[in-house]
Amino acid sequence: MPVLTNTSDQPEEPRRGAVWSIAESDRELDSNLIRLPAQGIIEPHVGAEVDTLIHVVRGGGTLVTVDCEEPLRPGDVALLPRRTTRGFRAGEQGLEYLTVHRRRQSLRIQGAS
Repeated sequence: MPVLTNTSDQPEEPRRGAVWSIAESDRELDSNLIRLPAQGIIEPHVGAEVDTLIHVVRGGGTLVTVDCEEPLRPGDVALLPRRTTRGFRAGEQGLEYLTVHRRRQSLRIQGAS
């Protein structure tokens, strides 16, 4: 099943957070559709151990990094290198963006050999 979702056809709820995520368990990539309401903020924080590609789907806002504040609009694609600081501020119409990154390995407890 190559088509996983349609980003134009998502439910109104939740109004904030991950609206969609890849559910297939046997994969090497993760992807999430993130939604922020109008004027919503994700405070600047250090990203995970994976490079992350974002694609702005709807709305607009600002990408905040250590070096600058970059305006975001539908269609924009940005690369956020691993372990770099990033934050988001949604504009008046909110902000929805798709993230794509290598799947992070979960911690597993192994018995003694």
